[in-house]
Amino acid sequence: MVGIKNNRRTQYTQKIIKETVLSLLQKKQLDAITVTEVCKIADVNRATFYRYFDDINSCVERIEMEFFESLNIPKGLSPFEALDRMLEAFYQNPQVSNLVFVEGKTELLDKMHDAMTPGHKEVTQFDKYQGTYIMLGMHGIMKRWVKNGMKESPEELTEMIWKILFADEVREIRDRDFPDSKWESK
Repeated sequence: MVGIKNNRRTQYTQKIIKETVLSLLQKKQLDAITVTEVCKIADVNRATFYRYFDDINSCVERIEMEFFESLNIPKGLSPFEALDRMLEAFYQNPQVSNLVFVEGKTELLDKMHDAMTPGHKEVTQFDKYQGTYIMLGMHGIMKRWVKNGMKESPEELTEMIWKILFADEVREIRDRDFPDSKWESK
């Protein structure tokens, strides 16, 4: 029905606009996409675009918000399980993956960090630095994964990230090459 908020026509129009923005992000940078270009490709007029979004950035923010809400990662899930769920969602949504990991101007990574951080302990300054280090490393791995066409399954990538995170191979090298290091784990 016309005039009802969130009717099928409204939902369809918003979907077409968001899909057009995601499609354009496959070819160009976010700040190079114009409302005029989106409207032309989506076959909507500017007034229609502005009825739903303030600008291209607000459209991208809505896409991110809807994607993150669709993840539905419950509190209490282990970081390993949360990572696996997120990677599966990105695997199922390659255009969103491109937005997050290639474009990189999104807040979704911060939300991911919050979702993966266990809430059962007091967070120290060391924990904050360690969390930043881990998330930036994971971001780099996921970016490479997306740019290379997501050849590994989400499960394979989760396993790889976990092996890197716990650095089993690095420990062996450290113990062999730096046996008397003052930086040994305590």
